[in-house]
Amino acid sequence: MSVGISARDVLAVSSLAKDICSCLKEIGGAKTEYQDLERELECLQKALTHLDRLQSKKPSPTIDSIRFAALSCRRPLEEFLRKIRRYETSLGPECTKKSLQGQLDKIRFRFGQSDDIRKLQNYLSVHLGTINILLAEHGLETMMLASEEAESERLQIHQRLDDTQNLLHRVQDNISAQTATVLNGMSILAKVHSIVSGETQSSWASMKEIVAKACVSTQQIYSVVLDIKASIASKVDVRWSFFQDPLICEDALGRKFPVPSEYDFAMLNVIIRQRFQTGPGSAEVALGDFEITEATDRSSFLSESSFLRPGSSLIMAILIENPFPIMTDEVCPMPRCGSSVTRKVDGGGRICCRCNVWFAVSTKKRKATDIEDASMVQQVIQEILDHIMNGGESTQNTTRKRLKITYNHESVRAYKNVSLANNAHYVCDECRKTFKRAAHLRRHQLSHDAPKYI
Repeated sequence: MSVGISARDVLAVSSLAKDICSCLKEIGGAKTEYQDLERELECLQKALTHLDRLQSKKPSPTIDSIRFAALSCRRPLEEFLRKIRRYETSLGPECTKKSLQGQLDKIRFRFGQSDDIRKLQNYLSVHLGTINILLAEHGLETMMLASEEAESERLQIHQRLDDTQNLLHRVQDNISAQTATVLNGMSILAKVHSIVSGETQSSWASMKEIVAKACVSTQQIYSVVLDIKASIASKVDVRWSFFQDPLICEDALGRKFPVPSEYDFAMLNVIIRQRFQTGPGSAEVALGDFEITEATDRSSFLSESSFLRPGSSLIMAILIENPFPIMTDEVCPMPRCGSSVTRKVDGGGRICCRCNVWFAVSTKKRKATDIEDASMVQQVIQEILDHIMNGGESTQNTTRKRLKITYNHESVRAYKNVSLANNAHYVCDECRKTFKRAAHLRRHQLSHDAPKYI
């Protein structure tokens, strides 16, 4: 059996050999075609990705169509790129080896992928044409929207310009009116200024005259005062003036009064009796139930022989009955107080922190004990004062024999300085405490196992 070979077959074989030789070339062969195709497809893929992210200010069906067309192109494009990635090692730009596998990949790529490339190109060309048309349409829509927005902004600007122009006209009219008002006000102010300046000048002139007269009068008064000062300094008799500080005496009611330093104790006693003619403490002062001490040393009492030091401070205290069964200086003796919160005073005695009354235990006995009638007290006081003023001897002793003075709580509450009278008759030899009654002393002795004697 013979096989015939025609000239067409020879031409086909020769064309095939020519294609194989061309694809094996380094430049212009399959390798170059692969690299060019890969670059084009990658650029197309980036463009499609960008179209997929395309956005618009307003919802547009054109944008949705472009995204759909781009998505339709991306799917087959990504699949084709995955197919030709196997030729990357032999046909890629980083391939440097010339092996038999590489030559076979070139021939396989030329003859095996040409149909796929053409199909892909035809598919992409259709969709890319659609995308181009949609992009043109989107561009026209965008231009129309931009034109509409520009026209709307132009109208707004034109309206604002018209409003501004109207406002400027109003401002100009207001400025004209205000200018006229200001000119009128300036004319009025000029008239007022002329009137006020004339009156002010006359007022200043009259004031100037008054001030000048006042200065002259002041100078005259000052000269008169200097003359009076000179005459007083030259004519004052210093024999009738006090050269020393007076004594400051605080009575039992807390009242302070000065006493000239030239006075002695007898004159001070007369002053105190005169100040206590009536009121709280008058009966006690009339009977002599009070004592005077110095503020710095209240333990020593002043008497007829005491010297009154000029400038010193004196304290007068009235003798009151001790309200407690024993003599103590730690509890306030004032009625309705009885506070045990007291503080010690530097000069002696204690001060109640509640009623602010100074009190101390005295060695002096109280002469008055009970008065039944207030009118009788006044009678006795007047009788004593009259007798003393007439120069006679005091009738206190005879009066005390027929009088008993009542312990008046209202008067005691008015006192600020008091002394507790030492009228106790029963003394404990163990602790030297004094008691008013024998029963109190016996109770004290039984509680302290002290000797039982009076």
